[in-house]
Amino acid sequence: MGAKYYVAMRPLINEYHTVHKEGCPFLPDDEKRIYLGEFSSGMDAVEEGQQHFIKSKRCIFCSKEHKISNELPSLSRRINKTAIADKLQIPISNHQTLFCCLN
Repeated sequence: MGAKYYVAMRPLINEYHTVHKEGCPFLPDDEKRIYLGEFSSGMDAVEEGQQHFIKSKRCIFCSKEHKISNELPSLSRRINKTAIADKLQIPISNHQTLFCCLN
């Protein structure tokens, strides 16, 4: 059993009508959307939306199946400790790195 999908009747600035999954915070009000049906994937829902409006595309917020990753790298991956130490000319230590992050 799939999720319920809707297409917005009013296009965005780029002239595309967005296809939303039920529960999306950007889903238009009842009178401003068309029910497309239940689909197992967002791409199937977009194809159905294109039957109503040729320029239809998925909502980037509610179609999680196409997102790459929501995970951020850990702090140690984002900070190059040696580059910071070279530029500041200070020895590397966890205490100093923590102090720099807090300031």
